[in-house]
Amino acid sequence: MDRTVDFLLKKYETKQPGEIWETETEVKYVREYQYKQRLFTLDCIVNERNTKSRGTFSFPKQQKDRAKHLIKHLDFLLGRTTEEQYIVMIIIYVKLEANNNARVIHYYPLLEEYNIPVTTFIKFLIKLNKYHAER
Repeated sequence: MDRTVDFLLKKYETKQPGEIWETETEVKYVREYQYKQRLFTLDCIVNERNTKSRGTFSFPKQQKDRAKHLIKHLDFLLGRTTEEQYIVMIIIYVKLEANNNARVIHYYPLLEEYNIPVTTFIKFLIKLNKYHAER
C-alpha cells in the first residue's frame, strides 16, 4: 500500500467526508482559508495595478509583508465594505506609511476606481489607529 506517514498526515489536515471537527478546529480552518483567499486577492490587486500603470506601481516585498501582517491581524468588519475594498485600503495605508512624501490625495483615483468613499477610508484609518494603540 502507498499509505506513508506523510500521506496520512496530509490527508488528515483537511476535513474528510463525514468527519466531524470540533468547533475550535473548524474556526481555525475557516480563518486559514479566509487568510489565503485575502492574500490571493492582494496579489491580484497588486498585479492588476502594476499592469495598468505599466510597471510604475511598485509594491516591494517589505510593503507586501506589512500588508500580509495587517490582513492577518485586522478584522474585516467595516460597514458594507467588501474584502477587495478593504485590501485596497490596506495597500494605500502601507504605501502612505512607507513614503513620507505621499498624501492621501495621490490615491484618490484608486479609491474612486474601487468605489471607496473617503469617509470610509477615514474610518479605516481610525480603526488602524485603535489597532496600533491596543498593541
